[in-house]
Amino acid sequence: MKFPIPTFRWAEVGGRGVTASAQRDSGVSSSTTEGWLTTLFGGRRTSSGAKVTVDTALAVAAVYRCVKIRSQTLGMLPLVLYKRKGADDRERAVDHPLYKLLKVGPNPNHTAYNFKRAMQAQVDLRGNGHSLIERDGAGAVYRLRPLQADRVVTRRDPESGALFYDIQGGEQNIPARRMLHLRGFTLDGDVGVNPIHLARESLGLALETEKAGAEAFSKGVVPPVIISVKGSPDKALRDQYRDDWVKQHSGNRHVPAVIGELVKAEQLAINLEDMQFLQSRTFQILEICRWYDVPPHMVFELTRATFSNIEHQGIEFLLYCMQPQLTNWEAELNRTLLTPDEQEEYYFEFLSDALLRTDVKTRWETYNIARNTGAKSANEIRKSENMSGYVGGDTYLEPTNMRRVGDEDDDDTAPAKGLPQ
Repeated sequence: MKFPIPTFRWAEVGGRGVTASAQRDSGVSSSTTEGWLTTLFGGRRTSSGAKVTVDTALAVAAVYRCVKIRSQTLGMLPLVLYKRKGADDRERAVDHPLYKLLKVGPNPNHTAYNFKRAMQAQVDLRGNGHSLIERDGAGAVYRLRPLQADRVVTRRDPESGALFYDIQGGEQNIPARRMLHLRGFTLDGDVGVNPIHLARESLGLALETEKAGAEAFSKGVVPPVIISVKGSPDKALRDQYRDDWVKQHSGNRHVPAVIGELVKAEQLAINLEDMQFLQSRTFQILEICRWYDVPPHMVFELTRATFSNIEHQGIEFLLYCMQPQLTNWEAELNRTLLTPDEQEEYYFEFLSDALLRTDVKTRWETYNIARNTGAKSANEIRKSENMSGYVGGDTYLEPTNMRRVGDEDDDDTAPAKGLPQ
């Protein structure tokens, strides 16, 4: 089995055995190199005894589901490049090269959906997502090449303070303007903290709980049968009873047991609920959901879910889980892919309205209110429902039974209707 050889010196590696001052002087990010080292040595052993790496963490169903739902939700949302038109208007910048790049695909091998999903999965599993930016002679971006986060070393030049990237086994000294770097939760602003490393104890307990459950069904937590004999038989006699029982009855549950005189067989059973096994597994699911800000019902943990609150939990999923990720993407794309001059005119934005779509009845009642109050035209509503517009559908309705606050009636001396004269 071959492992990638790091291009940095061992003295520069942040972590155990290296002082904080040496780590700062080298400029190497310990959060980045730790992923490669833990993988090389099979992961760090947790208090529960399990070794936790990204690969073993993905074997936990709750982790897989949390990462999957976050990454595929972000991947399915349209990412649009807009061009400002005046102070309050905008239009889609369909003529800009970046519009097609992030709508169709950033390179010949990836669709826009797969690219966004893979980058977000790297952020959720390793704390960072990297993509090498390739520009043409005029400086325009024409390709984005995603990289494995554990192969990228982030460092700052000790003299200039500029940020550089090294690809293990590849290109070195890559300036920040050539790297699209999505950071998860970060303490220094340079690199994201690896969530798997932070959650290793929770994940280790989940792995060991699952392992204990599997062993309970394969080997059994206690012997299925206990054979009692009179007196105190020596080891040879005990072994003989046990071997005879296994030879005659092991694997054959339909044949009645036949035992000798003064020998009694008792069946033992243990209740997994009494062991709090099921409760422990449920708690670990909730614990992993806390790490990823995912509502439990989205990993199919429905113990506390009701039909009345699932819709609100879906809104919370957008507001508190996905919206920070979308903002992170938009800010980094604007900063990295657009030139300073372009940033004055263009900006990226995810269309997250699809996540707020409710049932048909509620949705059309909302459209009716928007239409009657003049907030939306008929064609805007039809576009929201993926329907073609029609001639005359761009007009807005204006309620006729309302007036602006402060406007006076034509005849302010007329008595109010319904009041005594």
